[in-house]
Amino acid sequence: MADLKYYDIILKPVITEKSMDGMADRKYTFLVHPKSTKVQIKDAIEKMFEGVKVEKV
Repeated sequence: MADLKYYDIILKPVITEKSMDGMADRKYTFLVHPKSTKVQIKDAIEKMFEGVKVEKV
């Protein structure tokens, strides 16, 4: 899916009780495009949020 831009990959944050509990541990949850790969998701997060280093997808 090379035609996806980083702003098309990350659709929106997931706001649930479970995801809010994860934020205390610096874990964030996003709804992503179903055809995107883990590498694309990692790159999109790092481009959208400057200075952020993704450890795990």
